[in-house]
Amino acid sequence: MNVAWRSGSLAKLSALAAASLVLTGCASVDSKSDEEKLGYKPQEQAIQASKDEVNDVSGGLLDWMGVKGKVTEPSAAVNNCDAVDPDMEKYYSIHHPWSVYDLKSGTFQQAMDNLRKELPAHGWRITKDGETKSMARNPEIIAVNEKTHHAVAIEWAKKRSGNLKQIITVDVNSRCYRAPAGTNISDER
Repeated sequence: MNVAWRSGSLAKLSALAAASLVLTGCASVDSKSDEEKLGYKPQEQAIQASKDEVNDVSGGLLDWMGVKGKVTEPSAAVNNCDAVDPDMEKYYSIHHPWSVYDLKSGTFQQAMDNLRKELPAHGWRITKDGETKSMARNPEIIAVNEKTHHAVAIEWAKKRSGNLKQIITVDVNSRCYRAPAGTNISDER
């Protein structure tokens, strides 16, 4: 019997057994409550109110940058809450990706410096202030508001391939919320 085949088969069988446990929802694998998984109790909130809240966070971030330029238009949208409800049956989160570019006043460096001051002044804890792991090594700030459970990732894409102009990209994410009874979360996307 070929030893390489046998060890490969054992590895496949082990992987299959592990996948079966996960797919069948074996209680011994993960018996934590939703609250324990998240580290907080998901607040019940109407989806539009959550979108408005995240749009307000984004507006504050733009104001704190202290620059004027073009801003992408999409507003906040419903996203799943992977940790407890990837199918969005009961819980949801809000995600708002946007960017500022073609500055008319101020500089990208000024925007990043202003955020470094303003985020902590407004209750945000900066968890990373460094460079991206990409080849470009662009400046990046990641912060969390521990009171509201919002998180933000901000990147100054100053080194971009091709002839692309500099841009600051912002990703704002909310905490997980519990949808009010009778809400079809998928319809609210």
